[in-house]
Amino acid sequence: MNITITKHAVQRMNQRHIPEKMIYAARWFGQRVYAQNSLYFFLGKRALKKMQKEFKPKNPEKWEGLTLVCDPKTETLITVFKNRKWLKKIRYMHT
Repeated sequence: MNITITKHAVQRMNQRHIPEKMIYAARWFGQRVYAQNSLYFFLGKRALKKMQKEFKPKNPEKWEGLTLVCDPKTETLITVFKNRKWLKKIRYMHT
């Protein structure tokens, strides 16, 4: 899987100490949500349980709430942040 990452996203990853392996894990295991003209990948509790069947990070609680904001057409990573309650805040529809 090849991910295109904007300069802004790289900056945020560095500021928030989010390594690339977390980005790949969120893309692979995270819940895919289309909302507010963006594509989000959200790594919540369910996604973490699914992930831990194949990959076990040292501190899985630090991964919970990882949210990727991507362009919905190209899936380019625009920004990244952690917020465990983010999914409740956005209106979403699954595709």
